[in-house]
Amino acid sequence: MLSNPPGIEDIYPDRIDAWDRVTGAARDVFRLGNYREIIIPIMEYTEVFSRGLGDETDIVSKEMFTFEDRGGRSLTLRPEGTASVVRAYVANGEYNRLSSAKFFYCGPMFRAERPQKGRLRQFNQFGAEFFGSSDPYYDYEVIAMMHAISRRVGIGDFTLLVNSIGCPGADCRGEFIEQLKRYFTNHREALCEDCKRRLDRNPLRILDCKQEGCAALKKGSPSIADHLCQSCREHYTGVKEHLDAASVAYTEDPFLVRGLDYYTRTTFEFVTDRLGGQNAFAAGGRYDSLVETFGGKPTPAVGFAAGIERMLLLAGDAAIPASRLDAYLVHGGGESLRQATALARLLRESGISADLDPQGKSFKNQFKKADRESARFTVIIGGDEAAERSCTIKDMATGSQEKLPADECPARIRESLTGAKGRHGSD
Repeated sequence: MLSNPPGIEDIYPDRIDAWDRVTGAARDVFRLGNYREIIIPIMEYTEVFSRGLGDETDIVSKEMFTFEDRGGRSLTLRPEGTASVVRAYVANGEYNRLSSAKFFYCGPMFRAERPQKGRLRQFNQFGAEFFGSSDPYYDYEVIAMMHAISRRVGIGDFTLLVNSIGCPGADCRGEFIEQLKRYFTNHREALCEDCKRRLDRNPLRILDCKQEGCAALKKGSPSIADHLCQSCREHYTGVKEHLDAASVAYTEDPFLVRGLDYYTRTTFEFVTDRLGGQNAFAAGGRYDSLVETFGGKPTPAVGFAAGIERMLLLAGDAAIPASRLDAYLVHGGGESLRQATALARLLRESGISADLDPQGKSFKNQFKKADRESARFTVIIGGDEAAERSCTIKDMATGSQEKLPADECPARIRESLTGAKGRHGSD
């Protein structure tokens, strides 16, 4: 028997209700913010990620699935979404000529990591990207959208971490990195092998290391908060003012840099203690230089991504009501079956989900199947009903039954379903 490769999962129907609850909440929030969907390729030329994410990042140096096509060109399965969205934005003149653009995406990503809880080799994300303004309002907007999505799916026990890593200017991040390099050089022997290489090439990456020794060292390292230039300081203050005005709680983390080279100014993470070592389920920040890196005109931008599988782990089954079939048709075969199939077609055309078993052997067997499908109503067409062109509707929640002409069945079920939603609220 063939099995899945490690870290690559099947998603069976019994998980789809929970899946749709998460992605549906994201789509609803994105719609409210006027973000429009973009579908990006699953594979790109490798340069899209090496240029966009940075050659020294763990993703590019260790984790990408890269291969050559038949023409000898290097292709990579996308490990994240932002670089692809930026590449698409630059390539499409219609959008990059606009004063601003808002996109969201949803789909699989791929990283060659060691599979564990909350970390897969094929995993799924949704995310949003805004192009066109450096106003701190937009940093707040993407944070607030993720905050709203988390609440909608029932995730409440998280902490929002925020920071500013400044701009590349000499009087901002430039001076900070020099001090950081001197600090870690004095503690070089305590660094892991990866961070010893980072010290020479990109010491800022050391702050993102999760190794115990490196994580302990960063507590005494210089803080970017002491080195922000006036413009970056004002921008960061503006982001926090918007969050405060919206009562979005946050914790400042002066060592939050994120693991990608394209970030400038704002960085943020949504973290929890319920995912073990993989404590972030959403993260993002500002990347004001990335569009230019891809050959576009200077365009400030900000965005985020969230892991769907990690959110499912946090939401839990109790927070996700299962979908249910509206109507299951029980028939007696022959003419009853012919009328049942016609009524099933009519119900579906009316927007009511319906199902039946054309080979149902007995009423008892068919009622059991209706139970297994969690049908809200059972519609019965036996010999008497077939002769009268009628049906009997049984409410599976209350056990009450009503006989009526078959052509009135869709309207009656629709009325009952609408009334139930009005009394209990939509799922």
